Amino acid sequence: MTNVRASTEADVFTIKVDISDVVKELQEKAERSRIQWEESEWYLGEARESVGRIEKQLDELREAYRRLEGSHHETTAQLQEQARQRDEANWYLGELRVVHDALRQQARELIEQLTRARDDIELMRRESEARQEDLDVERARRKAVEADLYAVRRHGERRGAVRRQRPDLVAEVRAPDGLLLFHGCLPNVSLTGLAFATEQSIDDIPDFVEVTLHVSGIPRPIEGVGRLVWREAIEGANQWGCELLDLLPDSRKSLENALANGA
Repeated sequence: MTNVRASTEADVFTIKVDISDVVKELQEKAERSRIQWEESEWYLGEARESVGRIEKQLDELREAYRRLEGSHHETTAQLQEQARQRDEANWYLGELRVVHDALRQQARELIEQLTRARDDIELMRRESEARQEDLDVERARRKAVEADLYAVRRHGERRGAVRRQRPDLVAEVRAPDGLLLFHGCLPNVSLTGLAFATEQSIDDIPDFVEVTLHVSGIPRPIEGVGRLVWREAIEGANQWGCELLDLLPDSRKSLENALANGA
């Protein structure tokens, strides 16, 4: 050390130290230590602030984690509820499919029953129409018989030919002006005359009428002129007797063949 001196005088060892230099050096060291301490305090303050910020961030993270955990529990509960609702909906869907299949089967059975019912109704309708036609024929036959019997009793009618009934023969009787007086099956017909009945009363009937006969199997109709010879009202229906006056040879032959074949 440059500020320390040692000497020996009269067997006495003496050390002299320059304190000013020591003090100065200590002061310098103290200054450096103070500066270091201040720097340490500053760094410590920065570190404390950093620790505070970190602790604040950590608290925020903890709060966020707590909220996330709550949201997680809530979301998990919602997912579980949705899963339960999905399972319940799937169960109801299965039940509805079973009911739908049953209803579809019932609908098919009802359609089949309806089809059979329609077929049965159609068959019954046809049978009813056939029975109605038979009934009309029988009614016309009865009325014709009654008319013939009544005419015989009242007028002593003597016919020149045997009357026959032909259900397949359709007649049209018209007035000279074209008015249709009768259209349908005749109660009876012969080569010399025919009878027919009308439901409504017809006034101002002329004596002579035009007669057209349509016979099954004969392509051309039989046409001629007739004369109304009698009229009677029986059970609300008007009975007419018509004498055939003028038939062409071909028409007479066709009518004769039709009556002979229908005998």
